[in-house]
Amino acid sequence: MQTADRRGSAPVRRALVTRALSALSVLGLVAAALAPAGAAFAATVQVAPVSPSDSAATIIAKAADVVPAPRQLAWQRLEQYNFIHFGINTFTGREWGTGTEDPNAFQPTGLNTDQWAAAIKNAGFKGAILTAKHHDGYLLFPSKYSQFGVASSSWSGGRGDVVKSFTDSMHKYGLKAGLYVSPADLRENLSGGRFANGSTSRQVTIPSDPTEIVNGVTFRFDSDDYNAYFENTLYELLTRYGSIDELWWDGANPTGRDQPYNFKDWATMVRTLQPNAVMENDGGPDVRWVGNENGYARTSEWSVVPATGDPATAADTVLPVPGFNTAADVGSDSLLSQRKPDGTSAWNVLRWFPAECNGTLSARHNWFWQPGETWRPVTEMIEMYYGSVGRNCNMLVNISPNRQGLLDQSAVDTLTQFGTVVSSTFATNLASGAGAANDSGTSNSTGHTPDLAVNGDLDSSWQPAGATGALVLTLPSSRTFDVIATQEDLRIGQRTRSFAVDSWNGNSWTQIATDTTIGHKKLIRLASPVTTNRVRLRVTSSRAAPGIAEFGLYLRPSGSTSPTSTIRGVGSGRCLDVNGNSQANGIQLQIWDCNGGANQQWASTSANELRVYGNKCLDVNGGGSADGTAVITWDCNGQNNQKWRLNSDGTITAIGANKCLDVSGAGTANGTKIHIWSCTGQNNQKWTRP
Repeated sequence: MQTADRRGSAPVRRALVTRALSALSVLGLVAAALAPAGAAFAATVQVAPVSPSDSAATIIAKAADVVPAPRQLAWQRLEQYNFIHFGINTFTGREWGTGTEDPNAFQPTGLNTDQWAAAIKNAGFKGAILTAKHHDGYLLFPSKYSQFGVASSSWSGGRGDVVKSFTDSMHKYGLKAGLYVSPADLRENLSGGRFANGSTSRQVTIPSDPTEIVNGVTFRFDSDDYNAYFENTLYELLTRYGSIDELWWDGANPTGRDQPYNFKDWATMVRTLQPNAVMENDGGPDVRWVGNENGYARTSEWSVVPATGDPATAADTVLPVPGFNTAADVGSDSLLSQRKPDGTSAWNVLRWFPAECNGTLSARHNWFWQPGETWRPVTEMIEMYYGSVGRNCNMLVNISPNRQGLLDQSAVDTLTQFGTVVSSTFATNLASGAGAANDSGTSNSTGHTPDLAVNGDLDSSWQPAGATGALVLTLPSSRTFDVIATQEDLRIGQRTRSFAVDSWNGNSWTQIATDTTIGHKKLIRLASPVTTNRVRLRVTSSRAAPGIAEFGLYLRPSGSTSPTSTIRGVGSGRCLDVNGNSQANGIQLQIWDCNGGANQQWASTSANELRVYGNKCLDVNGGGSADGTAVITWDCNGQNNQKWRLNSDGTITAIGANKCLDVSGAGTANGTKIHIWSCTGQNNQKWTRP
């Protein structure tokens, strides 16, 4: 897997997802039974139908009542786990194989999956997903239906089974085990293979080999040659290795040929044989790819996403995501409210569809191990953590075993250091033991009292009686913190649009943070620590009365403080700001009142970048060098127009252009634009970082 897995063939992936719109019968899950007794909210569902005539207000109200299925809720609470890319590509030095490799090239003579599991657990990850079959078609398990895999290698005398070793180790260490199974198959795409060979569908029994039947469970499907092959191998994976917690179906298709995939039948197998497993694909049905491979979510990441399809089967069906996952917005009120030219709703389904953020530990962004591999610095991994887990997205970090079948010690060390920083930061909730009360003008719904926001139980929550409200926490003593955590009660739904946090200075409240959506978790890092004995959480906008399951205050350990901070103009006193919190490319920078938002938090990297949101770089538009060239945000790409030098006199120099970061016209008003200009030493070119 590499960047092209996700971005390289969008039309092919759209077609792949669209073909799966026919469906199997749905759970029709009604989750009201999951709610605490006396909860003052409507019955909630995993999927909500949208009528053509539904108003925007009606659609948004329906979205407020959509909740996760139990398997999705359990998955979201995992928060962080690993990808493990390992296979024939490890031994050929490729990211994508060809299907023509000699199976005997696979020789992990030192394979030790216990080492993988120990490293994963020690770093605080909750499990891993192994590439049981990548696009090359090489199987890491012996199969009755193909000889292209470990069974044809002399490794372990032809009896090796990496999937068994992996799943045994995961279960031994109390970790979750998932499997990546690529639908595309370059081996079967070769002459005489089963992939896109033009065969017609016929009724087949899965498994085809009667000796493979487990507990008498078989399936009757209408399948062509390739789908029958895939279903047989999927049956093997779902029945041999104990509990499987996630199936990851990458939709990339490097064959360039059209092979229909029977996703609805595959989903039937998973629901039957591994009912607690979630399935990931661009279109679902349980988990969606966030839309990039940098490991970062949107600053406002909604888990309720609209679609078009059959509401009766949507919970078990692959359905396209608006904007093919990569859009800047996949779930906001404005998107949910979109209309067709005839004035009817653009959507007929709302469903719970949380995001998964995948990135790789490799500093070179490799997925499979390569000779001379190096790893991202811990500071970048911490940025990824806050940009994923801290934005309502599960963090999926790829680690790649070497040709011995071991994780490089340097990779283990990096994982361990990352885990130490995270565990040290969140070991003690400084809000624990706080007295909790409704603020003046706020009342709570029945059964959702203020103390439930600080009792450490995600299955209970404080809920204001209305769509806004405030909660006041009186700490046992004066506490110092620089990280704020909020979590919604997902059994009620994801409802919060925006919130703010205030601290008491002895005489009045001072706002210290604002943010948008919450979902499972929102983490806010403050530019500098705050010391107070009272804190107030204000829900300033929501789709319906939200449930706040947990509120936390934390202090990052000395020496591990994030490199992010504001960049404040000396002449204006205002902060370098991305207009509108946008994560789109090409947004010209401006100055704005400093507010602690993520769009004002900048990290200086060892590559001389200035990053915001973790994955966008301060960029001189078009690589220009003329005075007045706009300074914008753009995906980080390592080019010279994204490199900056922080000078001792407070100026910031664009290395490629040798010009200074400049506030246009020496302006001081909110919204004044930023560009480069010949260095003058004036205050509109000087900046401070706390």
